[in-house]
Order: sequence, then C-alpha cells, then structure tokens
Amino acid sequence: MSIHTRNLLGIAILASLGLSACGGGGSGSGGASSSFTSGTITGFGSVFVNGVEYETGGSRISVDGSPATEGDLAVGMRVVVRGSVDGDGRRGTATSIEYADELEGIVQTATIASNGTGSLTVMGLTVQVDNGTFFESRVTGINGPADIAPGNVIEVSGHRLDDNTIQATLIEVKRAAFTPGDEIEVKGVIGNLTSTTFRFGSMTIDYSSAQLDNIPGGALSNGLYVQVKSTAGLDSGGTLLASKVELESGGDRDIDGNEGEEMELVGPIGTGSSASSFSLNGTRVRITSGTRFEHGSAGSIADGVEVKVEGRFDASGDLVAEKIEFGKAAETEIKARVESVDPAAGTLVVMGLTLSVDGFTMFKDDRSSNRVRRFGLDDLNPGTDRVEVDFYRDDASGALVARKVERKDDSLSDKLEGIVEGAPATGQITVGGVTVDVSGVGTVPATGRKVEISGSYDVGTGILVATRLQIDS
Repeated sequence: MSIHTRNLLGIAILASLGLSACGGGGSGSGGASSSFTSGTITGFGSVFVNGVEYETGGSRISVDGSPATEGDLAVGMRVVVRGSVDGDGRRGTATSIEYADELEGIVQTATIASNGTGSLTVMGLTVQVDNGTFFESRVTGINGPADIAPGNVIEVSGHRLDDNTIQATLIEVKRAAFTPGDEIEVKGVIGNLTSTTFRFGSMTIDYSSAQLDNIPGGALSNGLYVQVKSTAGLDSGGTLLASKVELESGGDRDIDGNEGEEMELVGPIGTGSSASSFSLNGTRVRITSGTRFEHGSAGSIADGVEVKVEGRFDASGDLVAEKIEFGKAAETEIKARVESVDPAAGTLVVMGLTLSVDGFTMFKDDRSSNRVRRFGLDDLNPGTDRVEVDFYRDDASGALVARKVERKDDSLSDKLEGIVEGAPATGQITVGGVTVDVSGVGTVPATGRKVEISGSYDVGTGILVATRLQIDS
C-alpha cells in the first residue's frame, strides 16, 4: 500500500519537524516497547502518528468519548495513542486511540487571507490557521478556510497554546449556520465567575440553567477546565447559553500520566515558556540538567516553536524531559503538476524540485471526487495529478522535506509562495529553489520579501512564468 512505502525510507533521515524518528520513550534496538504518545494523524495504513505506523486491528478507538472505528478518524486530528512500538521506531500496535475535538461552535469573526492563513474567533476562543491546517467542509460553497464566515458552525482539532488560543491542525465546517436544538460545545478554563456566568476568552457563558456534571463539590470555580455544551446557542447579546457544564480532563488541560510513565508529545510550545519549563498542549514540561537537546538548546525554547519531547511523568504530574528535539516550519508552498515519483526513495518532483517525504509528512487526497483515503506516493500519477506541497530546506543536508502533500483538482495556474532568495538574471527571482520569470508582472521584489505567485511552470526550461505576483507587507 502506498502509505507504507512513504514511511519506510526517509524516516530515519528527516522528519517534517526536522526531527529523527522515534517510537516513544524507552525504545531500543530490541523488541517492542510500551508507547504513550500525543500527536497529529498524518496518514492511514493503519494510522500514522508522530512518524510511527500503528496497526489498529483490535484497538479501542473513541471519538469524543464514544466508540468509533478507524474510518471515523481523519488526517489532522490530534490524538492520544497507547500501545507498543517496535525497536526500529517505525511500526507499532495501538491498544487505544482517543480523539476529542477542541471545540464545535459558532464562528464569531473570520480573518483569513486567500492563502488560507489567519485567525478565527469561535465561541470566545482564538483559532490560528496556517499552511499546516487541514480543511474539510460539509457545506456547499465553502471550499477553503478563506470561505469561512461568521455564523458558520465548525469543528476544530489542534494544539492549545494557552487557555484561549488553539493552533488548528484540522478544521471541518459542519453547518452553514446554527439551528436551535443542535448541540455545540467548547472547552476552556473558567474565568470571571459569578453566580450565573463565567468567561472563556472573549465569550460570556450563562450557566444559570445548565446541568453541572462531575463538578467537584457541585460548584464551579475559577481556573477549572470544563466543557460547555449548548443546544440554545447564543442570545441576542452574544452570550452562550449553556445546557451542560462538565469537568474535562480532571479539571486541567494537561495529559494525566502516572509517576514514571513514559510519554512523547509533539506540537508548538505554549505561551509563557522559559528555559526551565514550558507548556505543551496543556502539559507542563520541565527541563533538567539531564535533558538532551537536538537541533537546538535550552536557549532555543520560545513560544510557538515546534518540538518533540520524550520524558517521564513525575509525582506532581509534570513531564520531565529526557530529550527535546526542535522542529522547523514549512518555508515554501507550491502547487503544480507532479513530474515524477519514486516511492522506493520516498521522493516526488514538482516544479523541478526533488522533495523528500517520510513518516511525518501529512498526506491527503483533497480532490472533489474519487478520493483515496489511504493516500500516498504510490497513488500519484506523474504528468496528470496536481499537488500542493508545503516544504522546508533541511539546514544540515540541504534536502527539501515535505511537511504536507495534498492532491488537488486540476486548475489553470501553478502557484508558488515563499521568500525571495535572489535574482539570478534581469527580470527573474528564485523562490524556494524555483526560478521565476517576473518580467511581465511589474516590480521585481527584493531579496527577503515574501511573495505569492501565480503563473505557468515550463518543464522544459524549468522556469515559472508569473502572471500574477503579490508582495506581502
């Protein structure tokens, strides 16, 4: 199956985070080791999480607390996987996979550019959307993040950067508008508590008629992490009318682990980080003198930086980091026809660039029809299929590493987005290693500027002829 071949090679060399592959804490050169990991689903065959292909036969799968099957999971969902991982760190067996969305609610504000990046306010929480966010829609006419509008009902999976901010890995538009009687839900930390209301970020929640479920002592308190459900929606003043308030994750946002239990976490560092500790998806990570670093140091820790952490829980529930590896965000995005594919080598060629993929690369067939669920390099048809690829250049090897590969419907133009690297000749620039003829679109942008380009790529000359160029401010 195609998804297997994409995982077998590149994984020990490169990862989309710029990380080496690992099967979780305690893995060695021998047989399988126990695994407890939290990360984003990157593909199927069975399920890929954090570079490991987990077989799911016989595993318990749950979605929002209800029994589910592998078919209910999707690329971009952030899940918690328990099971075992083989000594090579590439394959494992999942005993359980748990998925719970961060919210399913009404969009209040939408500020997303045509390239699909920006932010949303949903039920009082800020949702950040970038090139790594996957998108689904059940609503005709809403075909991408830029089409999302206030009033739409969306489901969001992602990483919590702080109490009120989510970095989205998956957004699904569920309905064009809220209908009273439908259930919406949002998780958050209680603030500004009164006898009848509290706040999540910018949203006031009226719980005066709500059922309190599993709340300690039967009374709410500031700082408690809860899930709010509503079938009434928002009142005329924008207040959310809660039908139920229930305790979430024991009352705080962290992952609960037993003392000495091994854990692997992947994601962006939350706000308020320091060289001694930081938050990762709500779990506090402590750095000690014994913590090992790869591709960085304690000085590299900063809010929003992507990392992979391996460690063990201490008696207080903190994850004591044994190893921290620093990642690298995608720098360039291209959309063009596939020129060639080498599944055995784990590469594809687009716009003359050889792009490496591995177990961390997110794969998705995003065509409007005839989609392949277990989609990988083997499913690509050179000369016919068009893909959108986000990638970065590895500093050590110089290789171009794909973080996301999506097969798209055909379109009339090719696209390129990234940083201008230089001007090899009059009327030309290079972006992400691609030579672009900008002689027909006006001013030549300066080196270091970020640009979005539409045009036509000539395979014979290896040049993208621009018909439209936008310079980001």
